[in-house]
Amino acid sequence: MSLPAALVVRNPAAGRAADVRALALVRRAVATRFEASEVELDAFGMWKEAIDSALAGGTRTFVAAGGDGTVHALLEALVDGPRNAALGEITLGVAALGSSNDFVKPLRPGDDPVPLRLDAARATPHDLVRVRTVDPSGTERTTLLAVSASAGVVAEGNALFSAGRRPGRGVATAIAASALRAVVRHRDFSARLRHDGLDEEVSLSSLSVLKSPWLSGSLRYDLPVAPADGLLGVALCAGMGRLRLLSTLAGLLFGRFRNRPGTRSFLTSSLRVASDAPFLLEVDGEVSPALEAHFAVLPERLRVCA
Repeated sequence: MSLPAALVVRNPAAGRAADVRALALVRRAVATRFEASEVELDAFGMWKEAIDSALAGGTRTFVAAGGDGTVHALLEALVDGPRNAALGEITLGVAALGSSNDFVKPLRPGDDPVPLRLDAARATPHDLVRVRTVDPSGTERTTLLAVSASAGVVAEGNALFSAGRRPGRGVATAIAASALRAVVRHRDFSARLRHDGLDEEVSLSSLSVLKSPWLSGSLRYDLPVAPADGLLGVALCAGMGRLRLLSTLAGLLFGRFRNRPGTRSFLTSSLRVASDAPFLLEVDGEVSPALEAHFAVLPERLRVCA
């Protein structure tokens, strides 16, 4: 019996991509389930031609071999490429070689050394979120969200983590150090939010927009957000000083957020965030300045391997 076709998109810059044993494990696991070919991410986007060719040839299963950024890049190429297929036809597998791998959390027994999600027979639906942003120059941009987005101190911490990551330094240590530096540097900003027909203005300390309760490393929210419920989880911190921000971030280590002083959380199908001054916006680990961001759940869902 022939195996189904799949294309593996591998990120050579992912956290464990240089680990020969980990990569060999991934390739063996993929080969047992799929008739697979492999393409490597490159800075010029030439790898996207392999996506287009695979789709044209009837391939509908794609494997992201890398971290959350690789998942994000692959999904964008599939959804917004010149030869995109209907999202409901796509099955996504993941070989999590990144540093945090939030897309595949919670981790399971047997996920060491590499979390693998390659069982297409037990694939389950997963929402994607369209994010439309306006940057400080007025340029509009569209991207996708698969895991989470943030503004305020969480986005600032992500930017510091990405800029200061050092080989050999533990992920948990780097995340904690970045969070502390972000809290020390942070200043609230006035933001306008629109959701569920409501408009409000807040002094924004931190905002997370979630399709998974996992934030980074061991940090997680206790919001009842699900992969395919058609809703966004929103976690808001407003008007917080540094000590309360630190306390709130520490609570995320134990999954405790709701009902803490200065916090609010809710579920919604769409959200708009805007400010008169530029703020940092993080989407699936990528950070850029913005004046405005609109989040909306796509009507179709892809399938994600178990």
